[in-house]
Amino acid sequence: MKQIPFSIQKRQELQDCIEKVKQEARTMRRVSCVLVSIFMDTANERMLMEMQRTISASFPEAQIVGAVSTGEIVNGRLIEHNIVVNFTLFECSEVRVMSYDFRQLSSEQAGKDLLAILNADKNVAAVEVISAGFHLDINPFFREVSKSREEIVFFGGLADDGSLGQNGMVFAQNTNLRHGVAVAIFSGDKLHVEASSSFGWKPLGRSMQVTKMDGEYCLQELDGQPALEIFNRYLGIANDEKFLVEALTFPFYFERHGVVLARHPRRCREDGGIVFGADICEGEEVRLAYGDPGDIIENALVLQGKLASFQPEAIFVVSCVARWMLLGSDTEQELSITRDLAPSSGFYAYGEFMRIQNGEIMVSNMTLVTIGMREGLKTGENPPLVVTPPKLKKHRSIMAHLVHFIETTTQELEASNSKLKRLAQLDRLTGLYNRGETELRLRRMMKAAALNEHPLAVLMMDVDDFKGINDTFGHAKGDETIKAIADILRASTRKDDDAPGRWGGDEFFVVFYDMDERILQEVAERIRRKVAELDILPSGSKVTTSIGIVTAKSDDTVDSLCRRVDRALYEAKRTVGKNTVVML
Repeated sequence: MKQIPFSIQKRQELQDCIEKVKQEARTMRRVSCVLVSIFMDTANERMLMEMQRTISASFPEAQIVGAVSTGEIVNGRLIEHNIVVNFTLFECSEVRVMSYDFRQLSSEQAGKDLLAILNADKNVAAVEVISAGFHLDINPFFREVSKSREEIVFFGGLADDGSLGQNGMVFAQNTNLRHGVAVAIFSGDKLHVEASSSFGWKPLGRSMQVTKMDGEYCLQELDGQPALEIFNRYLGIANDEKFLVEALTFPFYFERHGVVLARHPRRCREDGGIVFGADICEGEEVRLAYGDPGDIIENALVLQGKLASFQPEAIFVVSCVARWMLLGSDTEQELSITRDLAPSSGFYAYGEFMRIQNGEIMVSNMTLVTIGMREGLKTGENPPLVVTPPKLKKHRSIMAHLVHFIETTTQELEASNSKLKRLAQLDRLTGLYNRGETELRLRRMMKAAALNEHPLAVLMMDVDDFKGINDTFGHAKGDETIKAIADILRASTRKDDDAPGRWGGDEFFVVFYDMDERILQEVAERIRRKVAELDILPSGSKVTTSIGIVTAKSDDTVDSLCRRVDRALYEAKRTVGKNTVVML
């Protein structure tokens, strides 16, 4: 397997490149397939067609795929205003290139068609997908092909014509599309593929909930406020001609299925809604994020080690345009990770495609994705790898210190907020949940119990003749009694399943999730007995408690459940006669 990338300015240079590729091909045992990847920064369709004819004249069976892109990558270097033509020669593998026009075929149906092709070929190792179309609904397409064998690697990205927010163009063989996808399927029983990705952005400020979306891509409200207001208030970014350039490097950061994802803005609507290049879901918790140039480059260096141990013969690269915008002249420090490992080629995208561990294919932003390929087994030991620490330009070095300051203060703010939130949930005297938090957890646990068809029960208890303890021994002894009972409740309930709280005064309330009735009665009786065993009053008299328990019914509300357990407690105290447990 050989990869031979070129950067040219004029179509006339292409013939010289082809002659060099022919010379390389003669050194190979055989050539089973030729893949030609083309990336260019202008949508000159006439020139592209001429290039396709020139390539096909020399390599009639060549598979041609590519896109118009904002920036291109060759051998670890950034290429601007040139045309990248990358020849990948395979000795024993095959590549098939095809395209799907979403104006003629739905996204879902295209995904089903591709899935059928992948299922029919058991030697598929990787699939490259390049999409064009700012409003392209690619999620149904990816949902279908995510059903393919999980070991198949998916990579690629969303192409753009360089105008920041307009449709790009992709091409496959002799077809050019502005609203669809180009697909390259890599197949071979000796073809090995290694996918790695690097992120490097960090969360900034508080967490916000997505409260209103217009479709899957337009964010309208966060915490009930217009999305634009967040950029305006926290970053000073307004909805003007500079919005996209200024907002692009401040994405929203969140987790989905255990994977950190980012979403950068593509444009702002007049109504303040912000359109993103990938989907966001209502209810997701997001935060603004910022890029630390030093961390971004250091994270990329980790990929260098992974690639080196894989021993690739060819490397494909897809990187987010926002990384380039942030790093500027330091961009090549990041790209250089591939320079001494294998010939590399790729492009800058406005959305990067990758597959996560559960097999789902996802769209991310702000990510650097590298795909190493080789035919056959690794050869001996890994080559020596020299890792050069990043050396940032002066202004970015200053920025790195400011980023460190932001990161530290953000962490301190998070810790303070977490502490305040915790304090707001707890009763100060006992450390149990306070009444507000107990009610909140009761609501959540009732919903979970109904959804999962699990039993739920509540316990209410108070101290018998507690006023007499306060009047006789003082309020300090009364507080000591309350804290001792709280300790008993803590020890008698499950940390992650139950919710013990102080209801108020000498009353306590416990929510039990998914507990058998027999065990529930045993727990309640143990609580009653442990309270009666307390040796806390100076006179030697005993502290006792009355306990009521009810299990939730299918038609119960929080209010009706509380009323029923209150009646059970009344039965225990007034009818049966204190120091007892009553279950209704």
